[in-house]
Amino acid sequence: MEKTTIANEKTNRFFVRLRRIPGEHWYLATEGPKITTTSSKVKIPDEIKTQDFLIDQISFFNKQIWYHFTYGDLSGWLPKRNIRKTFRRLDVPAIKQETQADIDNQSAALMMLLRNAGSDISYLDLKAAVEKWQRTNTGLIGLSDLIISETHSIRDLNKGNLRQLDKQLLRRRPIVLRVNGLNNLKSSLIVLTGFNRKLYFYNDPWTGRLESVSENHLKKHWLQGHVEAISY
Repeated sequence: MEKTTIANEKTNRFFVRLRRIPGEHWYLATEGPKITTTSSKVKIPDEIKTQDFLIDQISFFNKQIWYHFTYGDLSGWLPKRNIRKTFRRLDVPAIKQETQADIDNQSAALMMLLRNAGSDISYLDLKAAVEKWQRTNTGLIGLSDLIISETHSIRDLNKGNLRQLDKQLLRRRPIVLRVNGLNNLKSSLIVLTGFNRKLYFYNDPWTGRLESVSENHLKKHWLQGHVEAISY
């Protein structure tokens, strides 16, 4: 009897990079959406080995975890053991804030977080909730009710550390951080989306783009923002 995938999970999309290993990197090519014993090994072209691979599905097959990737015209399954543990970047579309006002910065950052969780809250409803939160002066943890109602979970990372942020990103959850002094702004919210050995990746509502910052600079600006962070 032909073996098929034991477990299959759709996931919020994220990017991975390949480990440096001896020998050839390969992936399993399949005709359908599942891995089977007829899946064949295919060598990964040398010219793309150092690039980011977009993952959209996770499977457990033959006692291994596999990631389904797409890269241009290529697609297939990568064994998790060949993926770097020191790199992860979530595929979170950046949203640019409408004005320079704090409420638009906060609303744009929260919208990125909630959209990633599958929330369909309208911008007007979110902005009304943010206005209500602003009046409480409770810090990011004061947004717990909003985040729980839209995502059914909460992760309080206030007073945390970078290792805790990394673990949350490896769980495929973006993080809203308060930073002071980043890009010469007194205070703003950003959405942390990934990391590697030296850098962190984040969506900046001010620019509406994916940006990067060194680990030391992120830590400094996060400390100046009173180490506030929240996720779901």
